[in-house]
Amino acid sequence: MSTSLGLQGSQEVQEPPLAKPLDEAVWQAWLLKNGAQDRRRSAARMKAVKWVSIAGLLAAAGLSHLTPYEVVVRFIVAAGAIVVMFQAFHARHYAFAAVFGALALLYNPLAPVFNFSGDWQRALVVTSALPFVASLAWRHVRLGHNA
Repeated sequence: MSTSLGLQGSQEVQEPPLAKPLDEAVWQAWLLKNGAQDRRRSAARMKAVKWVSIAGLLAAAGLSHLTPYEVVVRFIVAAGAIVVMFQAFHARHYAFAAVFGALALLYNPLAPVFNFSGDWQRALVVTSALPFVASLAWRHVRLGHNA
């Protein structure tokens, strides 16, 4: 006993709608808009990294009971220094890249060079925040040269 099942209705084949050809001007405008958004997001992330590093350094210098969290501060500062070092290489600021490379080595959490206790160590920690503060002005300096 066989049963056959048939389709009721029209037997016409549906074609996909024709794609509208890509307008080159619209495509270029889309690329420019997204490139600008990517640059703004990247700048915001870099600014956040710099501010977190500055805050970590100033907290380490100002708080005497921070020694249990010294490794965390070292990791944050070393990671921030490495990120800013790569940005400095990309921007061709080689002197700043060398300074941030030295900071990354100085705050290496695996092989600490110094402790955060003592007056000269705190002065060194506060002084280490200065390159991060100076790097916040890079974007504005570059825009001044291009304008």
